[in-house]
Amino acid sequence: MDANLTSISTADLQTAVSHCAVSPSSSRAKFANWAKTFECLPERVFEPVDALQCRQVLELARREGKNLRPVGVGHSPSDLTCTRGWMIRMDSYGGLVQIHHGPSTLTESTSATFKAGTTLHQIHKLLSQASPPLALPNIGSISDQTIAGLISTASHGSGVNYPVISNHVRSLLLALPLPGAPIVRVSRTEDAELFKASLCGLGATGLILEVEIEAEPAYRLRESKTPMKVEDVLERLDEIKQSAEHARVWWYPDGKGMIVGRADRTYEPAKPVPSLWAHILGYHVTQFFLFCSRYFPSLTPWVGMWAWWLVNQRSVVVDEGHKVLNFDCLFPQYTVEWAIPSSNGKACLAEIQAWFAKEASDPNGVKTHFPMEIRWSCADDIYLSPSYGRETLWIGIVTYRPYGLAMPYRKLHDTFSSILASHGGRPHWAKTHNLNPKSIEDLYPEWEVFRRVCDRADPEHVLRSEYLLRHLEGKDVDEREFKSYNPRSTSALGNGNGNGNGNDLSVMEVEEVDI
Repeated sequence: MDANLTSISTADLQTAVSHCAVSPSSSRAKFANWAKTFECLPERVFEPVDALQCRQVLELARREGKNLRPVGVGHSPSDLTCTRGWMIRMDSYGGLVQIHHGPSTLTESTSATFKAGTTLHQIHKLLSQASPPLALPNIGSISDQTIAGLISTASHGSGVNYPVISNHVRSLLLALPLPGAPIVRVSRTEDAELFKASLCGLGATGLILEVEIEAEPAYRLRESKTPMKVEDVLERLDEIKQSAEHARVWWYPDGKGMIVGRADRTYEPAKPVPSLWAHILGYHVTQFFLFCSRYFPSLTPWVGMWAWWLVNQRSVVVDEGHKVLNFDCLFPQYTVEWAIPSSNGKACLAEIQAWFAKEASDPNGVKTHFPMEIRWSCADDIYLSPSYGRETLWIGIVTYRPYGLAMPYRKLHDTFSSILASHGGRPHWAKTHNLNPKSIEDLYPEWEVFRRVCDRADPEHVLRSEYLLRHLEGKDVDEREFKSYNPRSTSALGNGNGNGNGNDLSVMEVEEVDI
């Protein structure tokens, strides 16, 4: 891992990285995110299996003047992970490095270190096998992401007393795009500026090799779900956020109701509630209904009412923490999420409610899918965290893509984003947004510190992808450059159905539906 690469010739480096280079004929030479909404065909793709290979790829990219984009599993619904340059796939570099127990295994001094490409699903399994069994203190709605990808965008769970997941990180091991690709360990006591920049670094502050994160004794959660009227939730919003360790809300606009989830740690035995019948109705039947609404938009509210009918009942589940906190995303989707000051929550949600009502009364109004997810996090001091300096209410909206097909979403998401922005919102970095350097500066007090740290860690801008050039530097990079089904994109991959667009729509239909 610590080999000195400065003395190795470029020719020898090229030979070394050839062992982890992906063949251009391999399916792994192409990249598409989970939702299949963005895709790219990088110039070269690498799959390192150890830290030395990671450094060799990074050093060769620097010497040859190439941009290098690290990616995990690609769960981000934006083009955050796309590039025309070099790509380094980190999902083959995973596993547990070590577990550190403090003076007492029952205190929060326990931590676990994982390689960057370890997914949360793998982490849950590895921690459960520890002695004694352990768990992460807080997670989000999904566990498909790699640990490095998760913290690079300050992803979050829910709980007014819980920070974004990045804030649970104790230290990071980074390879920097400087001569020799040196390795540095950063923490709150070791280069704190680089550490706090990397906790939401968007891949711009160095190549993450290892993540040390807090762990606690394994726990179960008891979550109750209660249907409530929208007006009642808005009136009791502050009460709800304090009513459980992990409180969250799902809004079903066409059902005119919300589901309030309250989860707390418990010693009760596990009581999972799997149901094959519920899966058939909630997944397969719902997807078919959404497919029908694609061609007959007037059906969309009825699909929303159907979805509300499926969940409109009290329920209680007791299970391992990550199984309760994870949420089935159902189908590929377009999604956008914003973080606003929690003090603005009631006013913002009321404005969204009025907007929904206006659109519903218009036969040509935009149609929304379900559910809209509402969650909380406490304030933190991470430079680009959407929760920086304030208790935060997160509000996210989705538009499903039944059977992977395109759906109209842009008008809905643009109006939603404008409402959230007017209430002091900061967008989730992993999701589609239109921030530029000026708007970032207005939203983030430590923006200049972040920029200075990036320039120090990567003075040659090796890690500047198209996404970073557009948002961090204000370069004219088309936000639809990597858009799936975009006939203008040089990176369209197709899916083997013969048309090269990636679905069965004609080019004209794609342009009409993607509005």
